[in-house]
Amino acid sequence: MRRRTARMLVVAVGAVLVVLFLAPAAIAHPLGNFTVNRGSAIRLMPGGAEVDYTIDMAEIPTYQELSTIDADGDGIASAGELDAWAQHEARTILPGLELRVDGTAVPLSPTSSTAALLPGQAGLQTLRFEGAFSGRVAAGSGSIAYRDGNADDGRIGWREVTASGDGVALQGSNVPATSPSDDLRAYPQDMLSSPLDVTSMTATFAASGAVVEEADAGLGTGHDVAPTVARPATEAAGFAGVLGRRGLPLVLLGLVLAFAFGAWHALLPGHGKTLMAGAMVGAGARPRQAFAVATAVASMHSASVIALGLAVVALQQTFRPEVLYPWLGTLSGVAAVALGAYLVWTRSGVWRHRRHHADGHDHARGHDHDDHDVVLQQGDGRLSRKGILTLAFAGGILPAPSALLAMLAAIQAHRVVYGLALVAAFSAGLACALLGVGMGALRARDAIARRASDRVALALPLISAVAIVIAGLAIASRAASAL
Repeated sequence: MRRRTARMLVVAVGAVLVVLFLAPAAIAHPLGNFTVNRGSAIRLMPGGAEVDYTIDMAEIPTYQELSTIDADGDGIASAGELDAWAQHEARTILPGLELRVDGTAVPLSPTSSTAALLPGQAGLQTLRFEGAFSGRVAAGSGSIAYRDGNADDGRIGWREVTASGDGVALQGSNVPATSPSDDLRAYPQDMLSSPLDVTSMTATFAASGAVVEEADAGLGTGHDVAPTVARPATEAAGFAGVLGRRGLPLVLLGLVLAFAFGAWHALLPGHGKTLMAGAMVGAGARPRQAFAVATAVASMHSASVIALGLAVVALQQTFRPEVLYPWLGTLSGVAAVALGAYLVWTRSGVWRHRRHHADGHDHARGHDHDDHDVVLQQGDGRLSRKGILTLAFAGGILPAPSALLAMLAAIQAHRVVYGLALVAAFSAGLACALLGVGMGALRARDAIARRASDRVALALPLISAVAIVIAGLAIASRAASAL
């Protein structure tokens, strides 16, 4: 019996450790569809310098910028409107570019600017800006320094600077001569979770009469080429692609795929599974409550997607959803910590009371601890309505970026009803996956209760409550670090 009890405790502790390592991923959405990526390529020549500036906007910031590009409001960004926007963007960018030679500012002026809309996910578009700025450099040698002040706009994304010489030799450069992302066309796949953030450079130069570059300076050089992707994407980016399906059979197939992506989303690390399982391992939890909790979490997720989508549409020029995500993640973690701490308090009281009873001690007051009137948990160990709502907030307030993308694509394609149906199907898949997790937790609890010692069975609900606290702390700390 002692050996079996020890095994059960090892399993329980192992579950808590798994929570520690997997819970942080609950908010680790790549947010690829939110990014605004910037690159500066400095080229130094005898008598002058040129800055080739590139912006790569992902789907959501492009969606927000289209209302500015489409000056006549006809829903189409014409070539003339894109050209006018590019010229205005070049004038906007210019004050933020700071190029200095031997400490003296080099006046820059725009020489060209273009903008193009490219196909993105879910039928949305991405926006690419390319501009060139040039200035005179009289010195034949000296030091050069550059800084991109436009990169301090608060938008998340890739930031890179490169520097090369044409007839000028660069020495001591702290940036590479070639772009590690092919000028924001293909990003190194192993850096998507920690994108490059370089906005300045320094070097010394001297006229050489030939092209001389430091081949091994900075990132992006060497013989090994890392795998690349066109743009960081969400973990279920394919879900957004079902929006373009037309015809009844394809519409039904799209809903089935959305359901499957929702279930897959729920089964990724974090995403409410730990909270669901921890809440179900209570003395009175039953399948009916697992259904109620899963439904509440999925409903909260649908509401979050719709609310965030409407905010993006209504506040296109001022609202930045990528800024809101860390706040939502922090609130989600705080709610989980509050729920878990409350469950630790109530379940620890039940555990002490029942252990005292199991040891054969008499009750001094002749009452059952489970009769206490609690707020988040009922007397029989089940979550109350307030407890279910708290769990739904913690597990569903952070919407999947892919679901938000489909919502915006539906609005742009004038298929709002179908977009809402896809979001509902996505959330239904999420609910079914969480229900499966909850039912599995109930079965595991009952199996352990039958085979383990009384002490282990009594401690299991308490251990699960501690796991919720740990998961909440991990989620909140990870999200707060991005604020």
